[in-house]
Amino acid sequence: MPHFVVRRSRMGRFNFTLIGAHGRITGVVAVPTENKTREEVEVEAHRKIRALAGELVAVMPKEK
Repeated sequence: MPHFVVRRSRMGRFNFTLIGAHGRITGVVAVPTENKTREEVEVEAHRKIRALAGELVAVMPKEK
């Protein structure tokens, strides 16, 4: 089953890896941390990762 692994880095950066049956995609998202709780920052990072995955699907050509 596809899933992702997230590791918090410094200054609101989150390293992530999307893992699926055919391989993996690794990247980084950045989230502003000022005046936000740790939980709010993590929720925003996960939202950005999901949005990136959706954008990847949107730009990939459909199979013929």
